[in-house]
Amino acid sequence: MRKRILVVDDEEDICRLLTESLRREGFQVAAARSGREALTLVEQEPPDLIILDLAMPEMDGIETLRRLRERGVTAKVLILTAYGTAQRAREAMALGVREFIGKPFDLDRLIRIVAQEVTG
Repeated sequence: MRKRILVVDDEEDICRLLTESLRREGFQVAAARSGREALTLVEQEPPDLIILDLAMPEMDGIETLRRLRERGVTAKVLILTAYGTAQRAREAMALGVREFIGKPFDLDRLIRIVAQEVTG
């Protein structure tokens, strides 16, 4: 069974890059351009792993993650960010974030991390 990944990022180019790259690696991938869209997609088909942008308009990554956890979503989460702070990292880790990945990111490294997370 293919592992399901949800990419949540307000940047269209990043969503497209990650979606296409992860699909080539054999994952089933959905993309959301906002926290609200992510909440809807998770209800339709729960992912095994969520790659979540920290800085998004309307609802940032921490608030999105908080709402996901309140709804009982237990998927592993990786945070993508160009704007991480120690405080935000602590908040995210308290909500079960597995790893922070800085933007710009190394695509090969990100794919390796995703593969490790969904098989481990």
